[in-house]
Amino acid sequence: MTGRDQEATGVSAWALGLLILLPVPMLGSLAAGGAMVAAYGSLSRQGPLAKANAASARRWGAIFLVSSTGLLVIQLIIGLVRLTTSADAVSGFFPQGIPIVLYALVCIVHLVVVIVGTVRARRGEVVRMPFSRESA
Repeated sequence: MTGRDQEATGVSAWALGLLILLPVPMLGSLAAGGAMVAAYGSLSRQGPLAKANAASARRWGAIFLVSSTGLLVIQLIIGLVRLTTSADAVSGFFPQGIPIVLYALVCIVHLVVVIVGTVRARRGEVVRMPFSRESA
């Protein structure tokens, strides 16, 4: 069986999640989540397996995009508030640094989910996310 005879698996929708590794801080997470969401359009027409995996990647990409963007906005707001308040009022990394720590954890979880999703899609399996609705 040649590469052209194989059914499309939608692996590229998951692999696009690795854009988080771009060496541009915070831009990588926005690019990764956005690319995973955008990939559904073209992959949904390549067969049922590709459509199912692209839909699963789209759901995860949207969750990741919203959560990482939200945490970065919260951190920005905290930083701006901290600049306008007295330096004596707040000191140290915590509790002001909690959103950036959560952002780092979300990014680590994203990398694990994307790697697992990519491997499963490459094997020809339908990637199912236990915490997301299964509707395409």
